[in-house]
Amino acid sequence: MVHVPRSKTALTQLPPEFVARHAVYEILDRGLDRPVTLVCAPPGFGKTLLLTDWVHRCEVPTAWLTLDEEDDDPHRLWNGVLAALEACPGVPLSSRLRRLTVSRTTVLLDFLDDLLDGLDALPVRLQLVLDGAHHLRDHDVLHGMQMLVRAATASGLRLVLACRSDPGLPVARLRLEERLCELRTEQLRFSLDESVVLLARCGLRLRASQVAVLHARTGGWAAGLRLAALPLRRHPEPDVFLSAFSGDEQPVADYLVGEVLSQMCADERELLRQTSISDVLPAALAVELSGREDAPDVLDHLEHHTGLVVTTGPGRAEYRTQDLLRSYLVADLDRHGPGRAARLHGRAADWWADRNRPLEALRHAVAAGEPARVTRLLHSSAADLAARGEDAALNLALDAVSDPADPGSDPWFGLVRALLHLDRGDRAAARAQLRRCPPAASYHAADPPVADSAVLFTAAERLAGIGSAPTGEEPVPDDPATAAWAHTGRGVAHLATGATAAGRRELEAALELAADRQLRHLEVLCRTLLGGAAWAMGDLRAAEEHAVDAARRDGTPPSWTAAAQAVRAHAALLRGRPTIALQAAAEGLCAAPDGIDPAIRFALHSAHGGGLVDTGDRTAGLMELQHARAELGDTDVPVPLAAAAALLEHHAALALGHPTAAVTTAAWLAARGTADGELAVMRAWADASSGPGRYRAARAAVEPLLEGGLQPVLPHTVVEAWLLAARAALADDDRAAVRHAVQRALALAEPLDALRPFALAGCGVRAVLVDQLGGMEDRDDFAVRALAAGRPTAPHPVVELSAREREVLARLPSLHNLDEIADDLNVSLNTIKSHVRAIYGKLGVSSRRTAVLTAHEQGLLT
Repeated sequence: MVHVPRSKTALTQLPPEFVARHAVYEILDRGLDRPVTLVCAPPGFGKTLLLTDWVHRCEVPTAWLTLDEEDDDPHRLWNGVLAALEACPGVPLSSRLRRLTVSRTTVLLDFLDDLLDGLDALPVRLQLVLDGAHHLRDHDVLHGMQMLVRAATASGLRLVLACRSDPGLPVARLRLEERLCELRTEQLRFSLDESVVLLARCGLRLRASQVAVLHARTGGWAAGLRLAALPLRRHPEPDVFLSAFSGDEQPVADYLVGEVLSQMCADERELLRQTSISDVLPAALAVELSGREDAPDVLDHLEHHTGLVVTTGPGRAEYRTQDLLRSYLVADLDRHGPGRAARLHGRAADWWADRNRPLEALRHAVAAGEPARVTRLLHSSAADLAARGEDAALNLALDAVSDPADPGSDPWFGLVRALLHLDRGDRAAARAQLRRCPPAASYHAADPPVADSAVLFTAAERLAGIGSAPTGEEPVPDDPATAAWAHTGRGVAHLATGATAAGRRELEAALELAADRQLRHLEVLCRTLLGGAAWAMGDLRAAEEHAVDAARRDGTPPSWTAAAQAVRAHAALLRGRPTIALQAAAEGLCAAPDGIDPAIRFALHSAHGGGLVDTGDRTAGLMELQHARAELGDTDVPVPLAAAAALLEHHAALALGHPTAAVTTAAWLAARGTADGELAVMRAWADASSGPGRYRAARAAVEPLLEGGLQPVLPHTVVEAWLLAARAALADDDRAAVRHAVQRALALAEPLDALRPFALAGCGVRAVLVDQLGGMEDRDDFAVRALAAGRPTAPHPVVELSAREREVLARLPSLHNLDEIADDLNVSLNTIKSHVRAIYGKLGVSSRRTAVLTAHEQGLLT
């Protein structure tokens, strides 16, 4: 009998850093009723340790046999199986399996029959683990294994095979017949959480971002994580190590060569080496790079038998090689001949360019080190790639062919750099770059010529704030990306001149093109600008919708996230939602990079200050508004933004009793341009705050606005003018004029959804709103919402009303008299009168109107 070392039938000792894989154990447990379990993955995915820990936890008696190349012999294999069964506590001493021997000379069929009979006679269910089953290739060995598999269903035996590639067994048929439980590479990859635990147990204390980098680089490959841990423990700068960590690191390379590549034939290794330059490898590109028509078949074989290559993409027609292995093969390319990698990159660049995939083509062209090819690709695709937000690839390409400080003989390079600055929201850098570039006419003479380049240059100037305003019809380029840039530039130029409707039309055309062509970053830019245009036109709902959409998109540049949040904050503020405005402004300020456009920072701080004022912290709000204005200095901002910020600051100053500060704010706005309507309202509010005797002067100040002779910058300014007229009429006790003014304010504010002016209107006007409610019982009606917008933010003492009192209070805003309310509640009139007296007493009021107003202000009516 062949001697079988005890180590081959003993479970492996688990290392201290071992991580239990409970999710994987659940899959193994669910397969207990299937005769065969296959655990198949490349080296280093922890198959042996996983099964060892699972066997310790499993209640089913287990025989274990570790296989090597010498066991690919019938006599050695079956002697090993008998030794494993003898070591298993589930095989009783009386079992015939303990008396079986493997003859040295005779055919094994009789032995196998006896073995199967012995297994069938066992009193308990048993499982046999064969670790390293990929070593079994001999015909007779595989024939015996197939007999064992066929008998496993009847005998209750569970056969567990751990291997690096599929064994020579009918795996597909077993899968079809649902007699197979499988664990493959994907299930054996460590999750990010498991990687965190493993690295911590290896003695590493890494930040979450560092663990994420290492996890991504290794693809959850346990061996890769362990191989990285030892040098990483000794490295003084973990970030530097992680940025350079690859499959060419000596410990990783030794493992890959000894355990992975040595198991492949020379043709397979060469194919992987030739195709390693491409991260994503379509089947046709594999043929192009290798010169082998059968390249997809070889890659399919490697996926099936090693798990180191996986199919991805639509129709699973693309391949990916395990990242560390691929990085080793890329480094190995240069060791097998200088210039091989560059030539392959050049072929890949042409292949991708022929298929209209400019990003992939540009990356390979840069790696090939061919400036002429890079330049051609930049000329043909930079507008598209910049609109998609592919800044990293474009910057690498530009650095490969030009000096950032000197556009040189090709003006296109400077223009592309300017587009990248604009994509990041850095208009100052874009302006500086464009001023170093030749004028637009120079682009027609570029060699090779760039289609529509002068149009793109003009668009970039307009987006940077130094371009001319559109005059008449301008030609629309044929290239969709260039056309989208052109529409965006024209839209911004129109907005800058106050032609908001024209600007909005241009931006909508740009957005349509950007969405259709999946120009992600340009789409975000268009939505942000459209949100700002909608806000300036008073379409507050659309403004918030555009802003939320832009801010929440994945990959949005931080500057545009901040700009979108500024739009959202100002729109929410006007809609009477100061808490949302505060949140949006805070998120925008958090996202804003250091070099953000001063106008965006000003917009965020002014919205945040306004939110503080409206939520009750008036002093802090006024201070932030004043600081934002001081920090802005002489920087130009759009007139609507300046007007909005000035109105916020002016109101806060007056509310806090600082008339001199209010005058300073008005003077600042007057010096900035044409906002005469807003200045008129400021003068009127200042007059009104001086005392009741000044209301007629206030009314006179806004009269041109009310009559339409003076047009404001912001649509809601007229709403404020009518509400101020209502206060003036109240001072004159002209009830008809008050009602008329309030009705006009409501009619103008409702399409805008502008509720904030009613919060500033004062108690007298809000009391008139109670009358305006009339029979309106719809809590979503604009007048009801306008009344609620005037609710003070300071907390009131809690008013305790009974359930019946709340029912009566809810009906007081209606036109129903007390008799009708009694009928509605099916109680007597005296009972209703008692409840009404109780409500008045608890609210401290003496009339139905003031009861409704006070209830709204205290949040009892919503």
